[in-house]
Amino acid sequence: MNMLVNSVQLIGRLGADVEIKSTTQGIKVANVRLATNEYNKNSKGEWTEVTFWHSLVFWGKQAEKLLKTCKKGTKILLQGSLIYHEYTDVHEISRHVAEIRVASFMILENPIVLERNVLTLNSNYEEEVSF
Repeated sequence: MNMLVNSVQLIGRLGADVEIKSTTQGIKVANVRLATNEYNKNSKGEWTEVTFWHSLVFWGKQAEKLLKTCKKGTKILLQGSLIYHEYTDVHEISRHVAEIRVASFMILENPIVLERNVLTLNSNYEEEVSF
């Protein structure tokens, strides 16, 4: 018997700084967007870049970890599942949303760490150079 699995795996960059909210039960949740890029040749044979935006949902400890370790521009690898839901907006229009419920993620490149490394290199450089 074949089993179909709802599984998503993406590599991309966070589109904004992480913000966490809490449910009425006190469970932490973070909603953030992830940018992924695809490269294609157009009709003229030139390479073009297309950016896709994905809505992500992190729950509980994953949300807290994301807040502590990531910010806008952080490159991550994630695994999760695709979820769909519907809601009615303030204008009484029915909206359909697709989101990725993140089960796990790994930081591949972090601007926070890169900034610290640059600051450390700059301060070391200034200390070593004397006239």
